[in-house]
Amino acid sequence: MEHKKVNWGFLAFLALEVILMIYLLFWGSDIDLDNVLLSTVLAESTIFIPPVFILALSSYDEGIWARVGFKTFRPLTLLAVILYGVLIMPLGTLANAVSMLWVDNEVLASSEAMLNAPWYITLISSAVIAPFVEEFTFRGFMYLGYRRDGARISAVIMSALAFAFMHLNFNQAAYAFIIGVAFALIVEATGSIWASIICHFIFNFDSLAYMLLTNYLTPGAYEDVSVDRAEILESIPTYIIIAAVATILAICVLAWAAKLQGRMSNLRQLFEGKTEGEDRVKIITAPIVIAFILCLTYMILSII
Repeated sequence: MEHKKVNWGFLAFLALEVILMIYLLFWGSDIDLDNVLLSTVLAESTIFIPPVFILALSSYDEGIWARVGFKTFRPLTLLAVILYGVLIMPLGTLANAVSMLWVDNEVLASSEAMLNAPWYITLISSAVIAPFVEEFTFRGFMYLGYRRDGARISAVIMSALAFAFMHLNFNQAAYAFIIGVAFALIVEATGSIWASIICHFIFNFDSLAYMLLTNYLTPGAYEDVSVDRAEILESIPTYIIIAAVATILAICVLAWAAKLQGRMSNLRQLFEGKTEGEDRVKIITAPIVIAFILCLTYMILSII
């Protein structure tokens, strides 16, 4: 069953992450973790290797490339995907703001290394490598793997949870879950993970461009990474209004993309209940539960 491979793959990612942390702690003194490209490649490799290994050992009639969703879509669908990517950003911003009422902004904490690197290196690391690898793993390998076994909305939720826990901190996990759901929906609407890769690129590029532009116009703006929670609390009502309007529009664009691709029935199917006589696979197994518990434990201990 595909979901068993997927769940073991996520646990394998966590094991590789632990191995990498231990290596860097005891033997990695010569590795420059302030090198944005190097640190990105190291981190993303732990996410990329397990699914590649598992897929390589598996056999698929349509081929591995198609199995993980690398399929083309209509040119007009590209416009819908870009619009969708832009429209889901306010919801991610809202989730980020709410999370910062309790925890620190992890991206701000790493802003010094990102700003010290050449802008094109930071761009390649954050807006090219990360979106490709993470969408390959969490939407291509995980989400579409669950869907092959007949899972519907549970496939959306589980792949989004895995994407959230992968970040290993509550701040990024908050908005990663939200956009993880949104990315899974656009993959279902288009039938291609190129759609979620594009949306992920837009999301990361927007954050990066804002950071670089702000630092250029106001040098030293990111030297103080403290968060004014009172100011954030005051701004949340505005975020809610903007996110609500943008999300409604995003849903409309999502439906448009599905119609362009002839996949409205696929999208609707996610929210349909179990039909009579249907044998639905339970995709939650021991490896994914263990992995989620370990991730959550690490996240809690990191803020104590």
